[in-house]
Amino acid sequence: MAKKTDKVQELEQRISDLENQLKRAVADYHNLEKRVAEGRSELTKWGTGELLVKLLPVLDHLEQVVDHGRPTLSEQNESKGWFQGVELAVKEFKGVLQSEGLSEIATDGQFDPGLHEAVDIQEGDDNIILRVVRRGYRLNGKVLRPAHVVVGRKNPPAMEETENLPGGETQSE
Repeated sequence: MAKKTDKVQELEQRISDLENQLKRAVADYHNLEKRVAEGRSELTKWGTGELLVKLLPVLDHLEQVVDHGRPTLSEQNESKGWFQGVELAVKEFKGVLQSEGLSEIATDGQFDPGLHEAVDIQEGDDNIILRVVRRGYRLNGKVLRPAHVVVGRKNPPAMEETENLPGGETQSE
């Protein structure tokens, strides 16, 4: 009888161990499913990023058309409707890009090398953005393309000094 009781206890322990292993395996499986879903989501976001990088030059050109045309075309009666249509198309295009997680990098105020790329230095307040050469964008909070900006410096280097940097580079490269 003692042997049967020992055997029953041994089998009950074995069943308990197997149940615990099964619970751990199921939990590991659920965690794996979550990681795979998160990975897919991340891939989709960055797949979108590749497309957006290709679309940004198109947006740049459309915004240049609007910026350069605004002073003259928006006032002329024969061009006014056409110009307003272009402005509306640009606005809608930007709205679609924003719905995909794209946001413009702020360029007012302090220069931030993590967000901005200095393409020129001119006299002005130190490390203050003076002018935007090309807008920069983030995708879901990560920098997709830095903004190209002109940065101020109290005493900018002389032109001869910037043209003769080591390696034949110039300051604006």
